Amino acid sequence: MAPTLTPAHDGGVTISGPTHTLVQLTDLHLVAEGDPLPGGVDTAALLDRALQTVTGMGPGPDGHGLGALVLSGDLTEHGRPEEYRRLRAIVEPAAQRLGVPVVLAAGNHDDRGALREHLLGEAPSTAPFDHVVHVGALRIVVLDSTVPGQAHGALRPGQLAWLRALLAEPAPAGTVLVLHHPPLPSASPLATAIPLLHRDELGAELTGTDVRLVLAGHTHVASAGTLAGIPVWTGGPLATTVDALAPGASLRTLGAPSVSRIDLFPGDLLTTSVPIAAEIMADVPAEEMEPRLADLREAAGVA
Repeated sequence: MAPTLTPAHDGGVTISGPTHTLVQLTDLHLVAEGDPLPGGVDTAALLDRALQTVTGMGPGPDGHGLGALVLSGDLTEHGRPEEYRRLRAIVEPAAQRLGVPVVLAAGNHDDRGALREHLLGEAPSTAPFDHVVHVGALRIVVLDSTVPGQAHGALRPGQLAWLRALLAEPAPAGTVLVLHHPPLPSASPLATAIPLLHRDELGAELTGTDVRLVLAGHTHVASAGTLAGIPVWTGGPLATTVDALAPGASLRTLGAPSVSRIDLFPGDLLTTSVPIAAEIMADVPAEEMEPRLADLREAAGVA
């Protein structure tokens, strides 16, 4: 586990692990079997591989394991029932193996009614897909930033009022807010044309609350920023990645799928982009690494 360091009584440093670990997958753009692949990418195969990788991460040395899978929107390419059924067939068994909840957000490629009915088995509804999931003492709040029929995002006054009332009572381990459209500017001209509108209004609601981190997707570019002083992490996609160094208004996409690991510590946090389907250059087993790490900790004076 990624460590945080605190002073020890003897003048050294004590390493403490995270209290909660989340894995974020975003912009899956899953299609029905046999349909054309979005951007030429077999997103179902990548999703399966990503979940296999997450399953293999196991608990850290302190026994702490994964707390939840967070899927932050554009779960499907067209919002069709058969796409959600295929998604459920892939994700549900993996979540059961991991023994963790799946936190879902809707994206602009999704359909609220089909998502509810064919992914969750609930009654279909076109109401915003806003909800809360508790992972131990951590609260995860999901806001539906989609505008049906549009690519940009927005939050209704009623959603902000609901969020305000919810955040009036802090959670023991704080809150992570999840929405599809990041409340940030973007280096991508395409993302700049389809932003979250009036993000300052969301920032005003978050000021002074227990929200520790905002998770988003949508831009197909892994990036970080702040909103009202709160860290915002835009996870990298499983589908095609937008090249943020493409010249001018041009659009260049890359096959560089990734997932994000989020570690929350008592007074800190860490977000890490993890490539999927990358070539493994070394794979040293834990039993070989542990004595090396012990030597390094001893030399550094950390316990």
